[in-house]
Amino acid sequence: MAFVVVSEGSVSVSGSNDVMTMALGPEHPGRVRGVGARISPRQYFNLPRQQRIKFADQLKESLRIVLQEETKKMEARSREDTLRMEARTKQLVQA
Repeated sequence: MAFVVVSEGSVSVSGSNDVMTMALGPEHPGRVRGVGARISPRQYFNLPRQQRIKFADQLKESLRIVLQEETKKMEARSREDTLRMEARTKQLVQA
C-alpha cells in the first residue's frame, strides 16, 4: 500500500505511488512505468515476497494452540479436584 502526504507545498510519496503515477494515473497491474521491460514492482520497489503458508500448516498451528489451552484448563481443574478431595479426606479423618 502506498501513501502520499501533502503539506505546505511538499509532496512525500512511498511505494509505487510516485509523482509519475500521480500525474499519469495508475499503471496496469504488474508493471512499473518508465523503467523498462521485465521489471516487476516487487523488484523495482524492493518489496518483500509474500510468504505462502499452507492451509494444513495453519490448521496444525491453530490446533496446537487450542490443545495447549485445553491442556492448561484440564490441569487446573485436576489440581482443584485434587485439593477438594484432600480437603474432604482431611475432614473425614478428623471426624
